Parts: sequence; C-alpha cells; structure tokens
Amino acid sequence: MKKLILTMAFLASFVSAAYSQSSMGFTVNLADIDTSLSDDIDSNGTTDTTKDISNNVVFGSIFIERELNNGLIVGLDFIPFEAEFESRSTTQTSRTTSTTDTSGTNKGTADVSKHLTLYVQPTRELDNGSKVFATLGLVRADVESTVQSVSSTNKTVDNTLDGIKFGVGMKRDIGANGFFKLELNRTDYDDISATTSNNTKVTADIDTTVLGLSVGRSF
Repeated sequence: MKKLILTMAFLASFVSAAYSQSSMGFTVNLADIDTSLSDDIDSNGTTDTTKDISNNVVFGSIFIERELNNGLIVGLDFIPFEAEFESRSTTQTSRTTSTTDTSGTNKGTADVSKHLTLYVQPTRELDNGSKVFATLGLVRADVESTVQSVSSTNKTVDNTLDGIKFGVGMKRDIGANGFFKLELNRTDYDDISATTSNNTKVTADIDTTVLGLSVGRSF
C-alpha cells in the first residue's frame, strides 16, 4: 500500500506542475550495508542460526532530475554496475549415512545489478542561498542469490529486490549552472532468500545507510 501511495504521488507531481529545469550528474556514495541473516543449516529443517554483519563500500551512481515550479524535484538514480550486497558462510556437520558425518561450509551471496531509484525531493531555499531537501524514493534492483550447501546441491535464484529510501540533504549552486548536494539517506530493502534442494535456506534482511556527495549541472 505504501508503495502504491508513493507511486501516485510521483504521477500527481508530474501532472500538477510544469517543469522549470532539468539536471544531471553523478554521486559518490559511502555506504554502510547492514544485513541480518538467518539460515537453516540442517537437512531436517529444525535448526536455525542468525548473524548480523556490516560492510562498508564506496560506489558511484548517475542521476537525472527535474525541478518543478513548486520546488519539488523528481529524479531517477542508477548504479551502472553489479555489486555484492551480502556474503555469508557458516560451518556445518551433516550426517550423510547412519554412521558417517560430513563437514563443510554453507555459503550464501547476493549480487545486485540494475539498481534504480525513483525519488522526490521537496526543497526549501534558505536565506544564505543554500537549499535543504528531504528525499523519499522507490528502489528496485535485480538480485542473484547463490546458496552452496555441504549436504545438498548448489542453487542460484534470480529475484527482484524492492525497497524504500528516505533521507535529508543540502544543495548549493556552483557558478551559473552547476551545483553540489550532500545527502544522508537510508534504504530499507525487502527480505531476499534462496533455498537448496534439501531445504537449506538463507534469508537476508538488508538495510543501507549512505552518505552521498553529488555534483551536477542544470540545463
């Protein structure tokens, strides 16, 4: 429901105001990726483990946006490469026969590509010429999840990763047509999971906190 409401807000913003100017640019992002992982490491489906991991990564993105006459910015941000959002491993001892135990490592990874964010930024100009804004966006990406289990065959699952982005930032003009933006935002992604043939399941709940510095040009 919240995604439907946000989508309607995007559409309403386009039909309710005329365009004033367009912009495009690139962003350098410093991200803290927090992942809460849970998995079933036994073939009987009764033993679960959980683990929280955090990764710091730096990545770039490009954006194009339009500023409407009412001060609202509508934009699209794109990460033009594949990134590993999470990787998890845990040791396991599995009984393959009535008397024989096999030890090994269960592994799970999630590689994300075609990461798109459609966003709106209500903006307010300050007395010193700077602007402050809030960000609300819809996120969608392709994710390839791979699970390797010592007691089963490996499995690769292709899914769609959705999320909600929200943040705050500051914008400042540079020269006649240039500008830079500094933004702190957070994205809450939906859970992703992959299961092998013996029901060994890895589930990841991913959240990212990002500090982004953008440089752009209006035209």
